[in-house]
Amino acid sequence: MHSDLIDISKQPEFQRLAHKRRQLRVIMTGLMLFVFGAYTICWAYFPSVLNLQVPTNSAVTVGIWFTVVVVVLAILLSAYYALIAGNQLDELNNQLRELVAHDD
Repeated sequence: MHSDLIDISKQPEFQRLAHKRRQLRVIMTGLMLFVFGAYTICWAYFPSVLNLQVPTNSAVTVGIWFTVVVVVLAILLSAYYALIAGNQLDELNNQLRELVAHDD
């Protein structure tokens, strides 16, 4: 069984799948870190800007809008990841499964 795993890891389909998963994981992690890092830095260093009321004399501040944008971006990035993982990665995984099934 151990030799089967080594053989599978040498397959070009497996290499493509592993590369695509790693690439997607790094890109999505980087984007999420950027979004939440920018959010944290803005709250830490620019609280007076984020506390500005928009429109004037209302209870809604720039910080509330900024938070809404961050949450929406997080949802969109998660949806994009699910879409890519659901389509491209599953297709590559199925190709690899078919290859392994034919080799048995």
